[in-house]
Amino acid sequence: MLKLLAKIVFITNFPAAVKKLSSTLPIICASQTSNKEKQMKTHSERQIRRHQWLTLLLLQTALSIPLSLQAAENSTTPREEIMQKQDSHSNVHSSAIHFQKVDNFRDVAGNLQPYQNNHGETLQQGRLYRTNALLLSPEEAEKLASLNITHIYDLRTPGEIALHPDSEIPGSTWHNINLLGWDDIEPVRVGFTQKPEITIAGAEEIYLNFVNDPITRAQIGTLLTSIAQNEGNQLFHCSGGKDRTGWVSALLQYIAGVPQETIVADFLASNEYSRGSITQSFNKMANEKGVAAAIAFSPFLGVQDDWLLMAFSEAENQYGSIDNYLLEGLAITPETQTALRNRLLMP
Repeated sequence: MLKLLAKIVFITNFPAAVKKLSSTLPIICASQTSNKEKQMKTHSERQIRRHQWLTLLLLQTALSIPLSLQAAENSTTPREEIMQKQDSHSNVHSSAIHFQKVDNFRDVAGNLQPYQNNHGETLQQGRLYRTNALLLSPEEAEKLASLNITHIYDLRTPGEIALHPDSEIPGSTWHNINLLGWDDIEPVRVGFTQKPEITIAGAEEIYLNFVNDPITRAQIGTLLTSIAQNEGNQLFHCSGGKDRTGWVSALLQYIAGVPQETIVADFLASNEYSRGSITQSFNKMANEKGVAAAIAFSPFLGVQDDWLLMAFSEAENQYGSIDNYLLEGLAITPETQTALRNRLLMP
């Protein structure tokens, strides 16, 4: 494995060392910000970041190096602070609950300590949860039920649900809101086992579809409206809890006024929470389909901030602002946005 890794790094001219990756490209731009300032990073800069991510994933898999984008740096980013506080803080909400297979389960308001928005208001924990697929034992299902979750929104395709159906959670009403509008995502994943470039391009297309695909926009609008209208604590998830779920969580945090750097940090935290399953998935694919296929698919095992930033930038380019994307693209009325803010913020 080490020889293969060295060969891959040499052939593709990956960076010799994993350097500090910035997580703070503006997501939310003021109305007076110029179009040029709103543009995404250049293609070459994004390529460097992609290479760094893939190199890091391979190193982590081959050498069991922790999946931390800044392990060698002395500085601390909001994302690192989120993860470092995991052992030193606990609360009665999701941070106190752990599941064997559902490793990306957390609170939209902040899994460890509640986030604060740009106005100094504190988000209310225990109301909205995000997670990967609910593959739970009966005991774990009871544990989840103790959070008094009234509504569960499964964002997966019918094919994904048929392959791995959710565990039944007592006291919860289950809804399927197929965010992508596809019958199944598996054919797309198979295509991602060819080359990393194909995988990255495919992932980017999924994030652009969050903004440009009318079916996906309608489904996102339905989801956000349902969350605003339904009573009680609620939960939404996809398969890995990182892409579809990550985008919805980012929108909810934006509506609540969470700072941009916190939104990005929370989005990237999927790489930390799912570190074990990322390694397991890579090894499983390497054993079943070969190392080359696993390497090609590896970028899609985690998330990259470029993908989130690209989607926000696309929303700004197409609608003029994120606010207009919510209003015109998703049909989220001002009243619905107010209801979502009230649900997310402490009284």
